[in-house]
Amino acid sequence: MEKATTPEHNTATTRLNQNQMSVTDSSNSDEISLIDLILILWKGKYIIAACTVIATVLAVIYALTATEIFSTSTTFILKTKGSGGGGNLGQLAAMAGLNMGSNNNVDPSDYLDKIIQDKEFIAKLYEKKWFFKGDSLPLEQIFELEPDTTVPNSEYAFFMKKINAVRNGGILSINKDAKTGILTLTSNAPDPQLAYDLNLFTLNYISNYIRKSLKSQAKEKRVFIEERIKETKEELTKAENALAKFKERNLVSQAPKVMLEEGRLRRQVTLNQEIYIQFQKQYELTRIEELDDQALVQVVKSAEVPIVKSKPNRKMIVIVTFITGIFLGFLFVFLNNLLKTLVSQNKQ
Repeated sequence: MEKATTPEHNTATTRLNQNQMSVTDSSNSDEISLIDLILILWKGKYIIAACTVIATVLAVIYALTATEIFSTSTTFILKTKGSGGGGNLGQLAAMAGLNMGSNNNVDPSDYLDKIIQDKEFIAKLYEKKWFFKGDSLPLEQIFELEPDTTVPNSEYAFFMKKINAVRNGGILSINKDAKTGILTLTSNAPDPQLAYDLNLFTLNYISNYIRKSLKSQAKEKRVFIEERIKETKEELTKAENALAKFKERNLVSQAPKVMLEEGRLRRQVTLNQEIYIQFQKQYELTRIEELDDQALVQVVKSAEVPIVKSKPNRKMIVIVTFITGIFLGFLFVFLNNLLKTLVSQNKQ
């Protein structure tokens, strides 16, 4: 016996057939789209080739004419003294009722990058002549900087032009390793000897700058201590005189009130004596700091005259531009085809 076909079964079969046809149509549509895509690219092969060739030629011209840059680096650490004298001095100042401020523990390595970007330092670079390709030239000639006499205040404008040439040209940079505290000074120049000389000059400037800064701080501290010593000595003399006069007036008295007052005066004398002695010790330490002339920069790895240029990477420039030219060709072909399609549809 044949099984009866129900309406529900026929409906399910019809839906299944429709889904299969939909999947088949979608697959065919994808295949057609891929074929159309290949045909579009094939028709625009000359455009793609032209874009690639033009981009590659321009890249080759740039790579061959770009200024060669040589780089060298010095790795170093700062040997800033942390004797703790400033903290002791602050405690003494607090005992004496004085405030020294809270800016005594600034790490110089945190602002070295600002130092080499400062106008005063950059101006010193332009004051001397540098060895460049067998000659001794100032930086403005090496960087081919010319003044513009047509602008107002042309001298200052030219000065700032020279300053910005160093600031914005990536000539010098300092990076600090946050974990180790090791600093790296990098110099870039169009000549290997110039890159080395710039690095050495900058490192010496940093060393001298920090030494002068620390000596200046030590001098300020010494002047502060001298004033405090003078004041403390006066306070000590007053306390000693007050104790002596009190004892003269109360030679035979053993009254509790007299004994308490004498104890208070003795404590005042002892306190002033202790402050005076500690200030004297801090004064000697500060004098040592002020006269100390030891090197504050410890070089971990010295700069070397570079042999191989760091920029430009000609091979990488040509390869990247070649690939970019191909993609630009693809993009131009697709946009051109899209434009033609839109124009054709509008005409219909």
